[in-house]
Amino acid sequence: MAKSRGKSRFGTTIDTDLLKQFRVLASQEDRRLNHLLEESIRDILEKYEKKSWLPAKSSVPQVERREHSRVEVTWPVSILTPRGLVEGEIKDISKGGALIHCKKLPETDRTLQLSIEIPDHLMKISATVEKVRLNIDDSDKAFPSYDLAVRFLGIDMDQRKDLHKAIEHKTHNVK
Repeated sequence: MAKSRGKSRFGTTIDTDLLKQFRVLASQEDRRLNHLLEESIRDILEKYEKKSWLPAKSSVPQVERREHSRVEVTWPVSILTPRGLVEGEIKDISKGGALIHCKKLPETDRTLQLSIEIPDHLMKISATVEKVRLNIDDSDKAFPSYDLAVRFLGIDMDQRKDLHKAIEHKTHNVK
């Protein structure tokens, strides 16, 4: 899936009633929900930029808070849920977790079992994970997709070593 030029994903929670009002307004105005949200954010920024106490945009790069660095991959993954398998693709991975893109939303209120296929190494890794974040891309209303960020909770020691080797291999071959 191609990213829109100059756009980034932003995941947060919004009051349910407020979101409903935005969806109704978007429908009434025949506009996309994302466009209305962006317009609202611009209006708020314009309002507060007029106030002298608002700090100017910093040119200092943000500090990476993750414990482990990520590497981009395209590894197939299967998520075992009580309702069956959900197929997806790992977009990036680290020794501590992964970002999974999927077309179907798995249940995320409990731990999940993953089967990660690492094509370059002809192996599969089984892991227990927990949801850290869920981003929903509903720009195509008929076919939304999901980016599920997960943290590794449990991996067999030998498989963990194999996973770390595969990540290191991918890291050195990407740079």
